[in-house]
Amino acid sequence: MHDDWHGHRDPRNNAPTGDKDAWIGWDYALITALGVIEDYSDESGLPVWEIDDEAVEVNAIKKINKFKAAIENRTSGAKYKASPGEYFVPEVTTRRSSGEFQTFSEWVQNSIDAKIEE
Repeated sequence: MHDDWHGHRDPRNNAPTGDKDAWIGWDYALITALGVIEDYSDESGLPVWEIDDEAVEVNAIKKINKFKAAIENRTSGAKYKASPGEYFVPEVTTRRSSGEFQTFSEWVQNSIDAKIEE
């Protein structure tokens, strides 16, 4: 979908055809899906059709945002005074000896393995 003419090409020869800015069926399907998600999700992002079911339980799972924790650790000292306009940006490093970060595929596989172990 990185093709400016996606959905507006002749299926026989792949040549651009018609108005590339005209909406196609996929455009309408995606905007409809977005509307349903926005209209029927609560402020936590939970779909109301799931949480309104009396048989559904919702638990709060504690997560730690490492960047927010780093900011709090840096700014919580009694002597700390913020500079005018100060803000923080993340710098991510790895402790792996290879220097490589976990790939998306590795993360997905680790998530699957963790769910299986539960």
